[in-house]
Amino acid sequence: MKPTVTGWKESAAVHFVANEVHIWTQPLPHKGEDFLSRLDIDTCVLSQDEIERVQRKQKQSMHDAQNLVMSRTFLREVLAMYTGQSASDIYIEYGASGKPYVRCGPQFNLSHTEGCCVLALAAHTELGIDLEYVRPLLRMSAVIRRFLTEDEKCYVLNHREEEQVTIRRVWQVLTQKEAWIKACGQSLSGQWRKLNTMGEGLDGHHVVEREGQHYNFQSLNVGPNYSATLCTTGKTRPLVRWMNVADDKQS
Repeated sequence: MKPTVTGWKESAAVHFVANEVHIWTQPLPHKGEDFLSRLDIDTCVLSQDEIERVQRKQKQSMHDAQNLVMSRTFLREVLAMYTGQSASDIYIEYGASGKPYVRCGPQFNLSHTEGCCVLALAAHTELGIDLEYVRPLLRMSAVIRRFLTEDEKCYVLNHREEEQVTIRRVWQVLTQKEAWIKACGQSLSGQWRKLNTMGEGLDGHHVVEREGQHYNFQSLNVGPNYSATLCTTGKTRPLVRWMNVADDKQS
């Protein structure tokens, strides 16, 4: 379990109101694009262990290494606004189940995919967020059969829509599962077939219950080519506040 966060005082730059969750987005390069003239990790704000991760990525894919630099720099710069620390001084730790946290800072979770990363923050509420680039799946029938519950299969397949709708619904379910796992700190990893994300609710928001704990799911409009889900603990739906995106992005 993660240690209890104590002594955190919000920076004057950013404040949470009531039960807000703040959502930040950052564009990332698609394959073939080059957002950075070069990958200069000697002058970036990353920690030594993050730099070593980037160096390992460079051996496999410069594109993936570039995305890692940009997403982790983005995370640190946003956290700096909330904590009042400099981005390079923020110490990111990891709980027993692998979930990152900052001891004197807000709850947060980051997800990135082709062309974009998204960051969710809350004052105290445990949360998870997942973002996926919507695309056709190889062996989609096998994915549905292997990873979805019966209720989820019905949601995905029991309609007379075109194939693109089925693809989008599959990605919606998959992001719901992954956001749930991340909200729980990966403790549910490996239990995909047991996580039924189909709960009661309307308009992209619903609540599910598992072992006495309630989880809120909200679909987020990050863009037409993406599927994104925010998962928070508790029965109450948090208010989503978009921090650095256009007004047409609504939860």
